[in-house]
Amino acid sequence: MKRSFLLLALLIAIDFFGFSQVETIIPADKPKLVVAIVVEQMRQDYIDRFWDNFGQKGFKKLAINGTYCQNANFNYSLTQTAPGYTTIVTGTEPAEHGIVSDYWYNPLTGVKEICIVDNKYKAVGEKYADGGFSPRNIFSTTFSDEAKLFNRGKSNIISVSLSQYGAVLTAGFTADAAYWMDIKTGKWITSSYYLDQLPQWVDEINNKNMPEEYLSREWQPMLEIDKYNEVLPDSSEYEFGIDGVYKVFPYYYANIRKTLPDYELMYLIPEGNTHTTDMAVSAIYNENLGQDENTDFLFVNYSVSENIGRLYGPQSIEVQDLFLRLDKDIGHLIDVIEETVGKNNVLIYLTSNHGIAETPQYLIDNKMPAGNFKQHYILALLKSYLKAIYGEGDWILDYNNNQIFLNKTLIEDSQISLDEFQEKVIAFIINSGGISHAISSTQFRNIIFRQGMPLKMQNSFNQKRSGDIMISLKSGWIDDLPYSTNHNSGYKYDTNVPLIFYGWKVKKQKLYYDINMTDIAPTISMILGTPAPPASTGRTLDDVFFNR
Repeated sequence: MKRSFLLLALLIAIDFFGFSQVETIIPADKPKLVVAIVVEQMRQDYIDRFWDNFGQKGFKKLAINGTYCQNANFNYSLTQTAPGYTTIVTGTEPAEHGIVSDYWYNPLTGVKEICIVDNKYKAVGEKYADGGFSPRNIFSTTFSDEAKLFNRGKSNIISVSLSQYGAVLTAGFTADAAYWMDIKTGKWITSSYYLDQLPQWVDEINNKNMPEEYLSREWQPMLEIDKYNEVLPDSSEYEFGIDGVYKVFPYYYANIRKTLPDYELMYLIPEGNTHTTDMAVSAIYNENLGQDENTDFLFVNYSVSENIGRLYGPQSIEVQDLFLRLDKDIGHLIDVIEETVGKNNVLIYLTSNHGIAETPQYLIDNKMPAGNFKQHYILALLKSYLKAIYGEGDWILDYNNNQIFLNKTLIEDSQISLDEFQEKVIAFIINSGGISHAISSTQFRNIIFRQGMPLKMQNSFNQKRSGDIMISLKSGWIDDLPYSTNHNSGYKYDTNVPLIFYGWKVKKQKLYYDINMTDIAPTISMILGTPAPPASTGRTLDDVFFNR
């Protein structure tokens, strides 16, 4: 009896001692690894709405054990994929970092330029892939660029995404590699901007041909169908679906692949997120991230949610099920990070690049203001109006991304005041049922807007890349597109996204005050003791961390 008692006491002491050792480990002066997780098109309310069905290792673990900022917002109006990614890493608005939209019209060449296309470079990993991409169109460096410059190139920077937008724009100028999946071959590739050839470990992943394995499966609901109480039924009439045809569970990938080219389906199924996670995990091991005193950076960007959200809407079972499965992927990623680097040595932040609007018809059916903006119809009316006033001529060069590009050469040759012409356009289009604001480039240059939607529109305006007239649609309205819904406004449903910090010296707390997404970059720079990106306008979030 005495021997058993002593043994039990010894075991308790050992257990207590071991626990104390773990709990009293003092974090390093700065994190060895910064992991930036961006989930495209993730609204703030998703975490709370889907909370009960999340596991314990993913979103819940981050939110409970980290600093959960519940009022983080983008403060500009054109909430698109590329501007969101760029704002997060540069710490400034599109007006300053220059990525005002995913693409823009160039009046000098008459073509639309995709924000990351750079013909000086080519794909690496697949000879005929689209891979001529670089971050050269960004006007500012990023927080990881500044850190790498500060420590004389000793940091390792890796970015991973199914989509080239997330991979290139988060990686910044000095990344060692940015990887994305080639939609034609299903292989991970990069650009010659970063590398001349793929590392052996990437070739080995490609040789496994995992997309073929994933696409041999089917998508069934993770829960019993009647357990999805936070969204509309699977038979909801508000869903556009994949290819406008596939709208209800189950989704048999072999059948759907017959109507979609190459590996496009990987961008529309949960396995696309899993494939991204596997690539990120492989990068951690093979690049030895976080294994020395120089802070490394890993950018993990999940893009499937962007496509599923637009096709099905935020009230769909497909969206909820996708996030329940992503929760498991993120949990696996966190497990690997903590096993290899340690919680006290890693700083993780999780956020999104924008939210998404409710499906307009769903709002209308619930007696709320909403609609589809018939942009092509309005543009045709505007052209007829201008011809009636000023005579024949191509007065409008282009309309895209809520912006009208005027033929300023023709206006000047006709000896018409540009200010007068812009005012005529605004006076006409503001009467459209779906438009709430219309502001000219002249007004943006001469007036400093202080609040409301005009301020957000000004934060999206850049003299080199924006149009002559920018519009903002009314709340609940979206452009008339072949989707269930979309994003691209300054309203809360598009601007309010989750932001969670976790790991190195991060407090366990919820913050409810307003946080601008420009605050992330200078905050990371602060804790690393490196210069903030030169164009950053955000403040440092000092209260996220214990005394540094």
